[in-house]
Amino acid sequence: MRRANGTGSVVKLSGNRRRPYVVRVSYRDKYGALKQQAISYHAKAAEAQAALDAYNRDAAIGAAPAPDRLAMTVGEVYEAWSGREYPRLGPASVSSHRAAWSRVGRYAEQKMRSVTLDMWQAILDEDEARGCSQSLVNNDAMLIKSLCKYAMMRDIIGKDYSKYLDVPSMDPKRKKGALTEAQMEQLTTMAAQNIPWADTVLILCYTGFRISEFLELTPASYHADGDYLQGGKKTEAGRDRIIPVHPKIKPYLMSWLEQNSETIITRDDEPVSDGWYRSMAFQPIVQALGAPEATPHWCRHTFATRLHAAGVDPITIKWLMGHSTRSDITMRYTHDSLAVLRAAIDKLD
Repeated sequence: MRRANGTGSVVKLSGNRRRPYVVRVSYRDKYGALKQQAISYHAKAAEAQAALDAYNRDAAIGAAPAPDRLAMTVGEVYEAWSGREYPRLGPASVSSHRAAWSRVGRYAEQKMRSVTLDMWQAILDEDEARGCSQSLVNNDAMLIKSLCKYAMMRDIIGKDYSKYLDVPSMDPKRKKGALTEAQMEQLTTMAAQNIPWADTVLILCYTGFRISEFLELTPASYHADGDYLQGGKKTEAGRDRIIPVHPKIKPYLMSWLEQNSETIITRDDEPVSDGWYRSMAFQPIVQALGAPEATPHWCRHTFATRLHAAGVDPITIKWLMGHSTRSDITMRYTHDSLAVLRAAIDKLD
């Protein structure tokens, strides 16, 4: 008996197949062209017919996924997901996802339903084979899981393979460390002796700013009325956080501010680039300290380590570091909160 138009069809595929009967339904694509979408494959014609009847019953009450959704490609899912999520995310998160898409996007033209677990896993396996960082591997896995979750919630796929991904555990590319108390004393002496750039390394160790955050601080970042610096980025908790100025770095900070340049830290009255600072300013200092393997991020670890050693409570350390506390803390600190931060900073020797 001929089926009514628009109710789909059961077709037997040629060749020796384990499930030769395919259930197809029709839909119009975004250009209005009539297309057919396979929704399932079966060993027997009766099974396929039953599956089509079930689909049509569900479709009649709005409980079946639309055929055009079943036909969505990975690229179309990414466009839909990113259009919804990117406005909610910070610039750093968006940048990470876009970088991950440069690798995950190899499947952009594939139908989302046709991407298998092995295909998703291949991306992470190649990351591991190339010796990529743990953060890069995690970012790729995070994007895959986000796309699969989005597709699963909207009936674009029938199974979320991302739940079964084996995310490689990568060895860190470089050791993360902190300066010792002896090295901090030596650094303090070097700054007092006006050894070029030693004061900036000392400031990093007493503020905990990431190097990019530090180099982007402007004169407006310093609030003389409360004697604190305000800056930071990367995360919601880290943006525009408040760091009271420790007495040991106050003279050096004031000296830089007196230049009244575009940024606090300058070279020839121009902002300093991350790359130049690392190689030309920071490295000579840590070489002299006997820590040639150190990076500017060591200063951030030094800040956190010394706060902990001084007995500062974990929540206050998170505020100063710009880590989330999952609380109602916002960037509008009260006077009491500022006092807590100042008391924590003043515990540092």
